[in-house]
Amino acid sequence: MDEFKHLAPQFREVAAQSDDKRIAFIKQKRWLNYPVADRILNIFAEFLNHPKQARMPSVLFIGDSNNGKTSMIERFVHLHGQSSTCEETELLIKPIVSIELSGPNARDLYFTILQEFWAPVKPTESKTNLRKLAIDHLLSSKTKMLIIDEFHTLKHGTAVARSEILAEMKRLSNKLRIPILASGIPDAAALIREDAQYQSRFSVVRLPLWTKGKDFLSLLKTFEVMLPLRKPSNLTSREIGSRILEISKGNLGNIHGLLQICAIEAITTGVEQIDLSIVESFKWYTPTEGPREIQL
Repeated sequence: MDEFKHLAPQFREVAAQSDDKRIAFIKQKRWLNYPVADRILNIFAEFLNHPKQARMPSVLFIGDSNNGKTSMIERFVHLHGQSSTCEETELLIKPIVSIELSGPNARDLYFTILQEFWAPVKPTESKTNLRKLAIDHLLSSKTKMLIIDEFHTLKHGTAVARSEILAEMKRLSNKLRIPILASGIPDAAALIREDAQYQSRFSVVRLPLWTKGKDFLSLLKTFEVMLPLRKPSNLTSREIGSRILEISKGNLGNIHGLLQICAIEAITTGVEQIDLSIVESFKWYTPTEGPREIQL
């Protein structure tokens, strides 16, 4: 298609569709590829493929809420953790097991792992048996990495409870000889600093907020070639780019949300491009730290 050359080729046909279809397309969740994400995903892959040893290195992935951590983990699992069935044994092969913590409770840790295998478990099962069942499933499925999201929820418990669940995580890593990828908000870093053993096991990867620079311009360009608007928006211009950064406070979720509603406005009004006036009209789109009040 010769039209809409400001868009990436795979999105040009979308731009030719009806307003309703284009708006529905904009609202769909999709992976956004950008240099910082590539660098972080490569780091995760290095840990995943680390040779097995008695003391496996692990990684703590931290960043502000709604700044892209969960999407990045989902992308990593999609690229490296697809489940399959062994033809010879008919056993499930699950290279990566990804769970979400609800708090510092060792029984819940194992319950959650076993749920990933659809394993039948009695509510009265002892922690010792739960641990054994979880380890057996992880071993038979040839799991190479355990991902633990919402790691910061551990701080909601007592020091004793935190110490217990951290010890269970260390035991899993030692027994299986697999790395742990823990993810959470910046407060999570304080948890591993409580014990020198955990601090030495975990490398910290921090997902930064966006600031002015070539990476941010690259991000805006990525958005522009994906949004199915029929005219170029020039998001990387100094005026528009700077305003997007100011309103979003550099938070990726805010940037995405702001451009999403701006693109929808550009379609519904027939302007077909995100100009400075549209961006200014949504300056109420405040950062995720507080509630967003929709202007009437």
